[in-house]
Amino acid sequence: MVALLVISTFVILVLVDIFIFNRKTSKVYNREHAQALQVFNLKDALLPDDFYYSKGHTWAKVENEEKVSIGIDGFALNALGNVILKNFAEPGRKVSKGDPIFEGDVNNVNLKFRSPVDGIVTAINSDNKVNDPNSWCLSVKPTQLKENLASLIPSVQAHKWIKNEFKRLKDLLIYSMEPSELAGATMYDGGNIVEGAVSYTDTKSIKDFEELFLKA
Repeated sequence: MVALLVISTFVILVLVDIFIFNRKTSKVYNREHAQALQVFNLKDALLPDDFYYSKGHTWAKVENEEKVSIGIDGFALNALGNVILKNFAEPGRKVSKGDPIFEGDVNNVNLKFRSPVDGIVTAINSDNKVNDPNSWCLSVKPTQLKENLASLIPSVQAHKWIKNEFKRLKDLLIYSMEPSELAGATMYDGGNIVEGAVSYTDTKSIKDFEELFLKA
């Protein structure tokens, strides 16, 4: 009888230990999983010193008086994830500030990116998958450079603007991703946003991102 009691007690202790271990393991896994997703924060937006930014999240870099390179900023790239670019404005085409100059494919949803300057397209980047915010997408010969630069945001003043863009993006994600697990991970530990968060939403939300963030 005593032996049976000892064995029963031992079994109960083992089961309790296993239960506690499993709960701890599960907790660690969930935390590590969430942290693994949190790779997008203010530092990832990247604001190089010699760039000028449009509110449509394209940038302009003055190479010389005859050439301005144009690309997509780190905020938009990190929010959208992998973007496949297509339908570039052809070399020789005249574009005005705010005109669509190329499209991005995100989960088969087309988004238009707009020119931050007036000019004539001189070249396009043949690499249609741009994941680096320092990569240029096309270049133009500027026609109203001084006026255009005055209306853009220089990198030294862009930090406050980008910080507010993060707040607006979080609002969009909260409404479009709840009650999914990703929404919880998005707001985990200080509110970092997972890389490519917008691509995890539905078509309407991706188009909402275009309407809210890609129109200058």
